[in-house]
Amino acid sequence: MASSPSDDPAGMLSVREEQRLMTRRRIVGAARRVFEEKGYGQASIGDITKAAKVNRATFYLHFTNKAEVFNEVYAVVREEQSSRYWALLDQALVEGTAASLRRWLDQALTWWEEQAPFLPAIHEAMASDLDVAARWKDQLDQLAGELHAYLDQFPESEREARRLRVQLLMIQLDQLCFRAIVQKVFEIDRAALLDVVTELWLDSLRLGSPKAI
Repeated sequence: MASSPSDDPAGMLSVREEQRLMTRRRIVGAARRVFEEKGYGQASIGDITKAAKVNRATFYLHFTNKAEVFNEVYAVVREEQSSRYWALLDQALVEGTAASLRRWLDQALTWWEEQAPFLPAIHEAMASDLDVAARWKDQLDQLAGELHAYLDQFPESEREARRLRVQLLMIQLDQLCFRAIVQKVFEIDRAALLDVVTELWLDSLRLGSPKAI
């Protein structure tokens, strides 16, 4: 992967390196727009190079194929959640109350709403490309592993099972948001949706009473 200013301890890049980084960012930004417009399967490298105003040779200097550039776009999307997003989940799980968990789920729904144009491409890519699916799983593992305060409450022998339980709930939430927010397969009042999902999480994680909202 190309270097970035944050990768350089001196905070300095050569003009050539800066141009290379700017080109890479332009390709990634263009790729996101193409994936949002066409989805993963219909998008082509030609579409991306046209949108980025670069030739194919330039594209291949940065990425080997469509899956690789998609993974970088998806990484940028995940970074928009930031470690703070997961720190807030960690805090909510430690508190273990319906109120704290519901607040976090409310923020999670907002994120899915904001990312709605890109979500179809994510689901399509994971279904059709094993490399993309594997990267998604790696990211999920990494993010779930950041729930330090919550997991530290349990004996080490229980932590993996607890982590897995949160991951499965996240997958369930992703599917629910995709069907309700993106595909609009069924209409659910937002407050009612939050109440039901909060109760599901509380029951699955054996946290506080859902009546204590």
